[in-house]
Amino acid sequence: MPIQLVLTVIWQTIVIYLFLIVALRVIGRAIMVESTLPQYLIVALLGSAVELALYAGSSRLIAGLVSAATLLAMNRIFTVLVHRSALARRALIGTPIVLVHDGQVVAAQLRRAGLTPRDLMTAIRERGYASLDDVRYAVMEPNGSIGVVPRSGRKRS
Repeated sequence: MPIQLVLTVIWQTIVIYLFLIVALRVIGRAIMVESTLPQYLIVALLGSAVELALYAGSSRLIAGLVSAATLLAMNRIFTVLVHRSALARRALIGTPIVLVHDGQVVAAQLRRAGLTPRDLMTAIRERGYASLDDVRYAVMEPNGSIGVVPRSGRKRS
């Protein structure tokens, strides 16, 4: 495989990786519940990368392997970057979103998270709380999970 083709595969893979990081960060977290963005992407993209090698025949083996290696390298770089830089972590992974504060739904944050009041109440009930009156904070974490901090003295139902 000529070096120019290898460089083209690397470049295209990097562009796809970065595009998907930004796109998934923008469209929301709810689709990735319990996975971080890099975990979700690496699984999805590695499957596509090696598909080149699996289905296109031996002439595409190198392209699939180069693409997969590039994804793994980008994932490593991304991981180091978000661990070392709070700014990068906020921009690329996100920060927790407060959905409920002292029993009151924060409507703007709920919209930002792409959730409905029904989604929120389902999550609160799944964590053992009967109503918003029982909740001091409900927070959507960067991985899409929703954590609940009860009001003091309140117990789960």
